[in-house]
Amino acid sequence: MVNVITKSGTNNINGAIFGCASPNGLESEWKQFQSINGSVQTTGSRDFDGGVEAGFPIVKDRLFAFGAVNPSRNVTLLHAPAGFPLEALGDVERVRNTMTYSAKGTWQATSNHRIDLSFFGDPSKGENGPQRASALLVPDTSSFSELTYGGHYQTARYNGVFRNNWLVEASFARALNTLEETPSVNAWRVTNQTLQPTLVTGGIGFYEAQNRSLNYQYEAKATSVLGNHQVRYGVEYDNVDYTTLNQRTGPTFVAHDGRTTATGAQITVLPDANFGEIFRVSRANFNAGHDTTQHYTNFFVQDSWRVGDRLTVNPGIRYEQETLSGDIVKNFTLKNNWAPRVGATYDVAGDGRTKLFANYGRYFARMPNDLAARSLSADDGISRADFFDAGLTQPIPNGVATIDPTSGQTITNHFVVAGTSTDTIDPNAKLSYVNEAVVGVDHEILPQTTIGVHYTYRNIGRALEDVANAPMVAYDLELPGLSSVEYILTNPSSSTAVLSTAAFLGASFQDPERRYHAVDFTLNRRLADNWSMLASYQWSRLRGNFEGFYRDDNGQSDPGITSLYDFPTNDPSYTAIGVPQFGYRGDIRFLGDPQGILPLDRPHQFKAFGNYVFPIGLNVGAGVNVSSGAPLTPLAAHPNYTNGGEIPEAARGAGFQTIDGFKTCTRVVSRVDAQASYRVPLSRTVHLTLLGDVFNVFDARTTLMYDQWTQLTGPTPNPDFGSPITQVLPGAPPQFQAPREVGLGARLTF
Repeated sequence: MVNVITKSGTNNINGAIFGCASPNGLESEWKQFQSINGSVQTTGSRDFDGGVEAGFPIVKDRLFAFGAVNPSRNVTLLHAPAGFPLEALGDVERVRNTMTYSAKGTWQATSNHRIDLSFFGDPSKGENGPQRASALLVPDTSSFSELTYGGHYQTARYNGVFRNNWLVEASFARALNTLEETPSVNAWRVTNQTLQPTLVTGGIGFYEAQNRSLNYQYEAKATSVLGNHQVRYGVEYDNVDYTTLNQRTGPTFVAHDGRTTATGAQITVLPDANFGEIFRVSRANFNAGHDTTQHYTNFFVQDSWRVGDRLTVNPGIRYEQETLSGDIVKNFTLKNNWAPRVGATYDVAGDGRTKLFANYGRYFARMPNDLAARSLSADDGISRADFFDAGLTQPIPNGVATIDPTSGQTITNHFVVAGTSTDTIDPNAKLSYVNEAVVGVDHEILPQTTIGVHYTYRNIGRALEDVANAPMVAYDLELPGLSSVEYILTNPSSSTAVLSTAAFLGASFQDPERRYHAVDFTLNRRLADNWSMLASYQWSRLRGNFEGFYRDDNGQSDPGITSLYDFPTNDPSYTAIGVPQFGYRGDIRFLGDPQGILPLDRPHQFKAFGNYVFPIGLNVGAGVNVSSGAPLTPLAAHPNYTNGGEIPEAARGAGFQTIDGFKTCTRVVSRVDAQASYRVPLSRTVHLTLLGDVFNVFDARTTLMYDQWTQLTGPTPNPDFGSPITQVLPGAPPQFQAPREVGLGARLTF
């Protein structure tokens, strides 16, 4: 299949300071590339917005009300790649309707007491169609679906002044969010690797059948002024209920162990030297729904202490505690999380023009309920289940040899499950946290104009993750006690124990590392003499082996239960046994390298924005954004999970051969934006403002990312490896800067 993408712009900034080493220098021009997956093209987008808003005083200087309703309809035109069956449909509409509303009331009871009530929401509906771009990469419309999503939010806030030295704030908030996807066809999603090109048929596979989150938040704060001390203190309590119903399309089936699944399946048809073909269930679950709760409490005390005329010191302490409950494990409490904070500011010359400051703080990471839904409930899923037949009625027994004719890999373990019970809970587990230290100086060089130099250092002090306490090959060797992958929820480190029966393999865990250094140079010109400017340059470095809550290299969003720590990363058996005996690719030790270049590393960034206000009411502005490219790492599939984008095949940031030559990182990305507004007075109280925005003025089309996955799923090779697309987003979309966009608008105020 051939997918043609033309490149209409080049990046005119190629300074060495922003770039990464690349033997080929400039990115080569290219016209087309072979793609089994293809890339769905967005051929147009239409937005229809119309609404009404009103604000008015009910009681002068006492009671005010505001309300707005804004229905909108977004129509995106998608087009299947050339040669794909659904190309015959032409432009296909993806329609999403949103009804945004808001209302606010303010009551100024007295000069010292005020109450605000706010209500807003955005209930939305995606009509049946290609809600996922990948829906156009299959032979028919069986991957179409519809969406119902959005939220409703209510808040109440009180501010009061009692005496001259005591300010009180209190608030209540309620937030309801829902998401529901309805497939157009309920059938197994089947990827047939025995055909060239690969054929995908059936339903959409994994989908969120009904997810609902309801959050109640209560907060109270106060500030007391005591001489040279301004003491601020407060408490917050959150109660979160989260229910999830995740499904996979298709009928249920009976697994190797005699249990019937609660979901459909995602199936891969694999060529086999002994049987011609086999049918592998790569994903299915024995349960689908989870009901979880979270109780979160924090309190803090912070002082602002003026020491003389030049020095201000800000010490503080914060405590956080979180309790999670899943279907099985109840009241798992993460406590004793104390966060000290201290800062100081010094007026160097005593004239208010030069400020020297330093701050240190510890910041804890609150866990979302996804952790309770998966680790405190039985996730109980299939990672591998092989069958002789397409109907999934004839399971292949363990011990029977199947052989991939392409790689020569032999598999004898045909049934692998994970999470059959809840995680084993480490009673000493605590929340993850990050330490941050900042020092800097700001100096006013001209009236309204300040320059500054700031240094920031962050490191992760502790991570909360689930781990399986045996190396990966131990499961394929079928060592005692390892019939399924089970996890321990803990704070992993080099002292985390490996199962004794697998100790002879020589694997061990490593300390989580994430170190960030940054130096910022800033220029801040406040609006004066009709113009203003903000500009900054940042040099930074991000190194370590732990990305955090989100895996940018493969798109996994499972805070606290990512695959980064699922198995010991200091594991020589992965390459010594796993590669030759079981066909593993890559080296898991690259994943655990504490000196590795993390995916979000961008060494150089420059940003500038300025605007000028003409006396006639015309305001014009322009912005420039320049950033280093992203590091590139070849990533193989996970041998046991079969997920793509998991195991590095070279050191992080080592690069690989792309369609534009060998590269260690993507090119420098730059963009220029412009905006203008013109205010026309229609009467003494009525004004019309004309608005115009141009994004990406010079229509730069720099490549943002290359496909880093060497395999789509284990052991299937990825034919798009090195092409300017990404597997992280559904549908493997092209990775170029968005083209020039122009927006026009008008605002009437009265």
